[in-house]
Amino acid sequence: MRRFLAALALFGCLAATPCKADGANAASFGLTSCADAAPLFDQPAYRSAFFTWTLGFATGVNNVLVVRDRQFRDLSGSNADLVVGSLRAFCTQHPKAFLIQGAERFHAGLPLRTWTAPR
Repeated sequence: MRRFLAALALFGCLAATPCKADGANAASFGLTSCADAAPLFDQPAYRSAFFTWTLGFATGVNNVLVVRDRQFRDLSGSNADLVVGSLRAFCTQHPKAFLIQGAERFHAGLPLRTWTAPR
């Protein structure tokens, strides 16, 4: 049952219809193309936002992994240079891709650890 609920939550987030209002970013950064994001990586406000968004995405995926597999990807040591640098490198190689694909690649490259429930 937990696997079903975790999958349902994940697919519900991914299937949400993106929307945009003037000057707003209701869909977050996941559906931003790498070509559109590339000129923003060096702007401090966007750099911070991309860093925070990517770690939030990775934390969400980790929650699913813990419930499903009792494992997680180790986010310790992640900093803005590492995270935004990873997104930038991905986008340089894949300008037609979306940022969420770069975030997935970043997350998949992190060390996999076994989760132990706190006592």
